[in-house]
Amino acid sequence: MKEAIYALLDELTGLDGVSGQETAVVRRLAEFLRPAADEVTVDPMGNLCAVRRGGARGPTLAVFAHSDEIGMMVKAIEADGFIRFHTIGGTPAPVLPARVVRIGGRHLGVIGIKSGHYQTADDASRVKPASESYIDVGARSAAEVETMGIRVGDPIVLVAPLTRLTHNPDLVSGKAVDNRIACALLVRLFLDRTAVPAGTLVGVIAVQEEVGLRGARVAAQRLQPDLAIVVDTMPAAGTPDMRRDTELNAVMSGGPAFQIMSRDYLMPPGVKNFLVRIAEAEGIPYQITALHTSNTDAAAVHLAGNGIPTGVIALPRRYSHSPVEMLDLNDA
Repeated sequence: MKEAIYALLDELTGLDGVSGQETAVVRRLAEFLRPAADEVTVDPMGNLCAVRRGGARGPTLAVFAHSDEIGMMVKAIEADGFIRFHTIGGTPAPVLPARVVRIGGRHLGVIGIKSGHYQTADDASRVKPASESYIDVGARSAAEVETMGIRVGDPIVLVAPLTRLTHNPDLVSGKAVDNRIACALLVRLFLDRTAVPAGTLVGVIAVQEEVGLRGARVAAQRLQPDLAIVVDTMPAAGTPDMRRDTELNAVMSGGPAFQIMSRDYLMPPGVKNFLVRIAEAEGIPYQITALHTSNTDAAAVHLAGNGIPTGVIALPRRYSHSPVEMLDLNDA
């Protein structure tokens, strides 16, 4: 199972899916899910819904995972061929300089950085905002960039293939681990032919989570399940700059975390107790954590219609919203 999850994660993180431009990711996930589902559809928003109907009457459970990743978008092309960009989905400025990027899914470039030989003390100590950064694709003019097929609005991702750490190959690092790992788990859930539910299981690949939980809001309003489980990643403590005893209690390699709080969401006690009961019955290590600095799709899902009981299963990963997000496959 672990190797199967790794193989899926490796393929899915290799695809580019900046918020709003997730077609390649959704298309591949649809190919995985169609043979294992009774029905697979994509709504006008771009959300993918896979349905499996059980052999007996029962409730509808929806499991949500989001397909998008943080990144950038081309906003201007300068006369000498350098490209300016907007960030999308909370891409931190400190991770940008001197990174390799891919534009429009095919063109490689680098985010420029002033030569170290000429950096002033202020240059060396200051984080350059994205508004001052540029991408070099090796072109000498705007016309040359145009011949490459690069246009304003093209998506940009940081290039960082999934890597297994040498000392512990269960630890993986790369771009878009948030939240392609949950997409991989959703595929594995549907491929498990021994899991034949009573009622209806709906797998939702929600778009545009990183820019305001937009896809999940639309999907939950349409589906109105009896119970929703959002699977996502979350920051992890346990590093020198993230203390476990004061900032956040969830750590990588400690098992999945039942996130009972986020900025705009509180897990119902009944849902929390349900998840804990299952974990303890199955001998699955788990963590219970509260996070007030960010949201998952649960913040949108639980408010749909008359309200949907919603739980969050979050996988703690280090170095969030960076091209080196690190995750323990055992937690997955």
